[in-house]
Amino acid sequence: MTLALDARGRNITTIEGLAEGGKLHPVQQAFVEHDALQCGFCTPGMVMSCAALIDRKPDAGIDEVKAAISGHLCRCGTYPNIFAAVLAVAGENRRRGT
Repeated sequence: MTLALDARGRNITTIEGLAEGGKLHPVQQAFVEHDALQCGFCTPGMVMSCAALIDRKPDAGIDEVKAAISGHLCRCGTYPNIFAAVLAVAGENRRRGT
């Protein structure tokens, strides 16, 4: 997590900027497919943290996913679905050799 002031002069990607040409980012798509969406309050932060993780480590494991979302609190309790969604993307990356 970063203060806005500390991002001065840097590129910032928002949840809306993840999709390319109308196609959802793989993490966004996986959240839909695995019913990992919450009430909407923390969904963007969860998606962004998980997308950053997958971009950094395409074959991430469960411990890395847990660490990536550790700064987010979700009262809706969809953590198992979030884990399944991100691990599905990582598994697909492993199958493709990404």
